[in-house]
Amino acid sequence: MKNWTTKEIQYLKKNALLAETNVVLNIEQLAKKLGRSAKSVDVKIYKLRRDGQFPPTDFSKAFDPKGRNFTDQEDKRIIAMYKKGATYKEIGISLDRSEQSIGGRIMRLKKIGKLKQPKKQWSQDQVNILLANIRFDENGFCCNHVELARLCNRTFEQVNRKLNDLRKKGLITVMPDRSKTSAKSKKAMDRFNDARFAHIPKKKEESAMKELIQPSFTVESREVTLILTTTIINGQRSEQYFSKDGQLIAQKKPTSVAPEVSK
Repeated sequence: MKNWTTKEIQYLKKNALLAETNVVLNIEQLAKKLGRSAKSVDVKIYKLRRDGQFPPTDFSKAFDPKGRNFTDQEDKRIIAMYKKGATYKEIGISLDRSEQSIGGRIMRLKKIGKLKQPKKQWSQDQVNILLANIRFDENGFCCNHVELARLCNRTFEQVNRKLNDLRKKGLITVMPDRSKTSAKSKKAMDRFNDARFAHIPKKKEESAMKELIQPSFTVESREVTLILTTTIINGQRSEQYFSKDGQLIAQKKPTSVAPEVSK
């Protein structure tokens, strides 16, 4: 797909001949001069209009030199030919009407709900480009929708629907693992969570912090011989533990001793 240069775009803006409706009348001449197809030039002009770099069309200013009203039969033919992809010029020739008047009538038919915009069909070349350039993550999800949309001149949603269609037809055999999320979605969710909960320390960070704060210590075990001394004073039992050299190691709190019952 040949990219448009700034020089080519400036040539279009400077040399395009506009009708009263702002329809470009010399597309074929422009295409020949630029070494491009008429379709390519027509699409580029459409995109320039959409981006506000070219005057918008206004078919309300269209006129029919013969001043004839459109009949129901003519409307039916316009609708049928338009749905098959015929150009305004081709429809106009078949009805002996001007290209501008056909454009104005089509706009009117859309406005009153008699004509809906036909779905843009995928060409085989576009399908081949999609199949040749698609990439998958480790869970089987497509990870380059934006790139495919640019290469095929389609929207993100159109690419996604086409991928599902190609999977149903068996042309794409890599199936996504629905029990998991796509790697791209997971990364996006991780970024969202990191931003949303940035003020809350993570558990791992908390654990690491505790490890840094806790003092280091050692545990040593050894066998010690103890001497237990029991003393009873006024019904209170006291127990003390001494080492062999007479050092007091521990003692229990005094406890009451039940009086003995004589038999």
